[in-house]
Amino acid sequence: MQKKYRIKKSTEIEKVMKRGRSRANSYFIIYKCINKEIANPRLAISVGKKVGKAFERNKVKRYVRNITIEHLNEINPDYDYFVIARKGVKELDYAECKYQLEQLYKKIGMIPKS
Repeated sequence: MQKKYRIKKSTEIEKVMKRGRSRANSYFIIYKCINKEIANPRLAISVGKKVGKAFERNKVKRYVRNITIEHLNEINPDYDYFVIARKGVKELDYAECKYQLEQLYKKIGMIPKS
């Protein structure tokens, strides 16, 4: 994912969590906060140590990035997003992870419902 689509600073992530709305399912939590200063959507991903070892956490982050990149042209550019993976996500294969994340993206209004 290109740098212009990433949120890296912890202060910006905290802002998204404090000011934004959130939606969740049993595998992910997504926070969404308006940001009209930047012309493209930005994303931060967090996978805690409770999810598993480093290779499992990295796999989940790759899944989330790939799924997001697939929908990049559909994502509303006026918002910043923060995706948090929950404990049971490491048992999901790519297809199930994609389904769960896309349902949550639609629920929060990140991508249009089809």
